[in-house]
Amino acid sequence: MRRLFVCAAILFASAFGVAAQDWSVSAGSEVSTQYLWRGFDIAQSPTIVPTVTLNYEKDDFSFEAGYCSITELQRNHYLEMDAWASVTYKGITFMALEQGLGNNLGLGGYDDNFELTIAYELPFEFLPASISWNTFVAGDDYNLQADFSNPYKRAFSSYIELDVPFEYNNFSVDATVGATPFRSDLYENEGGFKFLNLSLKAGYKLTVGDSFELPLYAQFTRNPLTKQNYFLLGCAVNYTFNL
Repeated sequence: MRRLFVCAAILFASAFGVAAQDWSVSAGSEVSTQYLWRGFDIAQSPTIVPTVTLNYEKDDFSFEAGYCSITELQRNHYLEMDAWASVTYKGITFMALEQGLGNNLGLGGYDDNFELTIAYELPFEFLPASISWNTFVAGDDYNLQADFSNPYKRAFSSYIELDVPFEYNNFSVDATVGATPFRSDLYENEGGFKFLNLSLKAGYKLTVGDSFELPLYAQFTRNPLTKQNYFLLGCAVNYTFNL
């Protein structure tokens, strides 16, 4: 599957090679005191996330292909190795993500999951918000059943998120509300619409020129489903090279 993402990125780059000034490559790494994923603490010790992305942007259209790995430093154990590709046109984004899981979020096994996302940026200048729907369509995503004639039933685990970011100079505040709409063992939801990610993130971004960034942030997260609260700190270093 990762070869598919790489090939798609190369073909896309070749098709638009005449406009190299619209392309950029970003590389960086993020370190946080623990790793949270959609309201769940996947790692309770510090993690590091190196990331590289290929980006194209012109007018109302943009494309991104990226890869990252997520490693828990204390145990020297990788949690995820993800690859994705997305296109955005006039505020609407389609994304495909391959999520290779080391611990598979407690479900066991090492199979990759494949997720599709559609997101929409709300067209309000006074409210810079976006909403997304994310669904796993392949991989190790099942609701275990008591019926032994059909012990596994694909869950199509889904996650809805509303994200509201605010920025002033180099300061930022990001509010997130996430929920799962129906039963999913992956999200520990036995049925019905459930909130599982209420987050507030405050950050400050140090910049050097147009290419180098050093974001710092603090985040508080509440998972109403598991009734757990989390507080984490993080920093990152990012460098963007224009082609």
